[in-house]
Amino acid sequence: MLEASARACAAGYSSAVDCDKEYTVRTVAYVLLAIVSLIPGLAVADAPGPFLNSYRAYPASCLSLPLPEPSGPIFQARVTLPTVNSSFQQVGTEAVTFEFWRSPCNGGSSALLGHAVRDTSLQNTSPYPIFEGIFLSQGSIQNYPVRLVEEPNTAVSYIPSNQLIVTETDFVFENDAAAIFDYSSSVNIEIAGVSNVAGSIPAYDRSQYTNSGLPMQISGYQTGNYSDPSGGQGIQVEVSELGSSTQRTIVIAWYTYDDSGTSYWLFNSTTFNVGARSVSLPLGYFTGGRFAGNGGSSTAAQWGTVTLSFPDCSHMLMTYNALVGLPSGVPVGNGTRTFTRITSINGLTCDSP
Repeated sequence: MLEASARACAAGYSSAVDCDKEYTVRTVAYVLLAIVSLIPGLAVADAPGPFLNSYRAYPASCLSLPLPEPSGPIFQARVTLPTVNSSFQQVGTEAVTFEFWRSPCNGGSSALLGHAVRDTSLQNTSPYPIFEGIFLSQGSIQNYPVRLVEEPNTAVSYIPSNQLIVTETDFVFENDAAAIFDYSSSVNIEIAGVSNVAGSIPAYDRSQYTNSGLPMQISGYQTGNYSDPSGGQGIQVEVSELGSSTQRTIVIAWYTYDDSGTSYWLFNSTTFNVGARSVSLPLGYFTGGRFAGNGGSSTAAQWGTVTLSFPDCSHMLMTYNALVGLPSGVPVGNGTRTFTRITSINGLTCDSP
């Protein structure tokens, strides 16, 4: 088993002493911050909003909770870990299965994920095995205690050394300011245990992943404005929460023209299942209104249907079909058009590494 000084704080600290120093520094900083916040006249400006993490390991739009299940090659290792009782005293050992896999991302890149799983007969039973950390080597970086997190897209989250494994522990490989890995390239891995287990994971090959060529899963990262410059029109898309873990809402407004060349807009929203890669919904048009709502009342009628998908972060594919028998003057037609993204929501930028 690795000595504590070699495996403490696998999130990026070289020793248990460094980890303790960091905890002490943060504690003092929090106390000082609390004191300063009570002194009039020392308040600072509000935060300017989120920025992209400059050392992110994968596109922010690639991963979110819940973490994706394996869809391609899985790399497996059996590692014997120490077990502890309720007093955190080592009382024995247990063999645990580690599995690693990649999730395809936009732009031909990938994220690296993994989990440590106890045998079914031992799950939720004491004594519990200890997850002691993982060390990576790639290029000039050798035997680095990589930062692992349970929640993706975070800058400070990490799984601490000596975390208990009750059933299984899922994690995502991240970077930190001290070590930047390319997780789409091959990487050597060493899992800490009673006896360390080493191996390698080859470079990402998108042809081995059935979902790498599919449209992106629809999420808030597609929210924004899309334009078709050739036709002088655009679509605004908003993907929002629904208060459900299984469904979301998409709202679209299509800014187009009628046959006379007058601006004409079509609008609606619908719900869809989390994980969907396309969504279809009816669109409606409005008549009878007045500019700025001054007099009159508008009425809504269905125009037709559209189906949306997003082949990558920069484009939206729309198939449209007007209903038969629409009133005179209402634009009609059917076909497929590709729109190009022109805006993104701050903090939810759909991007490549």
